[in-house]
Amino acid sequence: MALIRLHEKFERGVFLRRLNRFLVEVEVHGKTALAHLANSGRLLTVLVPNAEVYLVRRQRIGRKSGYDLFAVQHSHVPIIVDTRYSSVAARTSVQKGLIKSLKGYRVVKENVRVNNSLLDMLLQRGKQKFFLEIKCVTHVEEKVAMFPDAPTKRGRKHVNTLTRLAEQGYDSGILFSVQRPDAEKIRPYREMDPLFEQLLRKAVKKGVKVFTEMLVFKPSGMVEIKTDFPPFSFV
Repeated sequence: MALIRLHEKFERGVFLRRLNRFLVEVEVHGKTALAHLANSGRLLTVLVPNAEVYLVRRQRIGRKSGYDLFAVQHSHVPIIVDTRYSSVAARTSVQKGLIKSLKGYRVVKENVRVNNSLLDMLLQRGKQKFFLEIKCVTHVEEKVAMFPDAPTKRGRKHVNTLTRLAEQGYDSGILFSVQRPDAEKIRPYREMDPLFEQLLRKAVKKGVKVFTEMLVFKPSGMVEIKTDFPPFSFV
């Protein structure tokens, strides 16, 4: 477990509605404003009207929105919705040796192009390389986290790439980063994307490793990282 201090200054607001994949309408300081949503998922268990939101002010010429939406508090559950933060947390977990199976590795490159695919990280321990893809998980039902919350052609492509790497003798893995604290286990959301689950099953049989971690956003400006949790299974 580790704590990361966030350097952003958060402003509280209220979620009103989602305008498109990457833009939401919020109320902040009693006024309606636009916020960028760095998450293309459906977020059906997250973005509910009147939920409390945590925003970071962003002012740049030519930008539509004045804020980034970082987290949502729904039914007293804090949920990080900015998918970019899952990579920040993963980098910290690797560098600090928090993930047992990846101890000793360091991040040597991010956004690694492999064939026609872009993977999140290349790790290295001595001469040993490890290709890692990170998936942000926000969907939870009855304490079960599930990925993906929408059909993911991109996610299937990543799994295929990891499988091919494993077949070629490289070490590769996928890290499911659960962005909320109310999950007790995680599984593929086969009801949403059965092909993703099939490809992931094949990947695991070929030697692709699956890792998990949980991020707990604390409105005081901290994020707690719990590694190797929640447990992953296909059941």
